[in-house]
Amino acid sequence: MLVVHLDLVVSDRPDVPQRVLATCCRRQGTVVALTFTRRGDGTALLKLTVEVEPRLRRGLIDRIAGLVDVREVLNSASSAPPARLSAA
Repeated sequence: MLVVHLDLVVSDRPDVPQRVLATCCRRQGTVVALTFTRRGDGTALLKLTVEVEPRLRRGLIDRIAGLVDVREVLNSASSAPPARLSAA
């Protein structure tokens, strides 16, 4: 699994986080973190961290970027292997 971090500029509408979450689930991604911060100009910053299989990564990012309320993808390149807890 890859961990993908996305910073999105989206419309400031109450249904946007749920729609992004639903899109992730349909694309077999597991949402690890999601924050929604209103900017006051009719937009919001949505920060998303999602785990996804490497073969599905590009399709997930493209589908999220294509949502009607997503105005800009600020960061879609960062991915890292999942953090592992070490046994003590």
